[in-house]
Amino acid sequence: MTATTRGSAALALPRRVLAAVGDGAIALLRWPCFVAALGAAVTTAAAAPATWRRPVRSEFQRMMRIAGTRAVWATLGASALVGVAMVYQALYWLGAAGQDRLVGTVITGVLVRELAPVVVGLMLAGRAGTLTLIELGTVRGSARFAALEASGIDPLLLLVVPRVLAFALASVSLTVIFVAGALVTGWAASFAAASSNVGLLAFLDDVLRAMAAGDFVLLPLKGVLIGAVVGLICCATALGAPELARTPTRLIPRGFAYAILGTFLVSGVVSLVL
Repeated sequence: MTATTRGSAALALPRRVLAAVGDGAIALLRWPCFVAALGAAVTTAAAAPATWRRPVRSEFQRMMRIAGTRAVWATLGASALVGVAMVYQALYWLGAAGQDRLVGTVITGVLVRELAPVVVGLMLAGRAGTLTLIELGTVRGSARFAALEASGIDPLLLLVVPRVLAFALASVSLTVIFVAGALVTGWAASFAAASSNVGLLAFLDDVLRAMAAGDFVLLPLKGVLIGAVVGLICCATALGAPELARTPTRLIPRGFAYAILGTFLVSGVVSLVL
């Protein structure tokens, strides 16, 4: 055996190890890179006035009705439950402990900064996100996707851009509605139970005073980012895997699970940064 042959044999194992590590890293990073690239493409396309032709505007308006308008009552219902379960409990127990001055701080830290954007993101993924997975999966798994391309219609502009932007706008709007509904419902429950003598305006003033300048940036920022990420993940899941799009029983659970993970990831990262 020559020296060259012995050297090649000695390097065979390290090469196989490096190849295995590289394959795993590529497989792990392929999906996040695809979603990030899709987000960059959506941002670039949305900023171009030529994108917003009548079919794109019509699709955006339709998705706003689905993701935003039709979700208002469900958001108010969820906010009422959170208001009774959290805001009322905070008013009651902090008042019983003589720590009324901490009510605004506790509600701001829990409801405004963390809970509201996440709950709205989960509701958005469950309602409009599931519908997006079904619609785009049907298009991607059939000949309609090829027909769009053959007709000179960019699927990114017609299918992805209006959905992602509608999700982002609906998310931030519903987050504000959720916070307002939870605060009013919690105060009303506390007032009805005679556990608090603070007026509504005084209570809302305490909450606003407890919010720092960064909180007024964090709330809409989280809403926009969570909505956009949920929309991107649902679109990427349906359009990025044609073989998966033909099997809705696999597509919908995977897309929904990814959307949930994306919601928590965005919320955690933004909270750490701000």
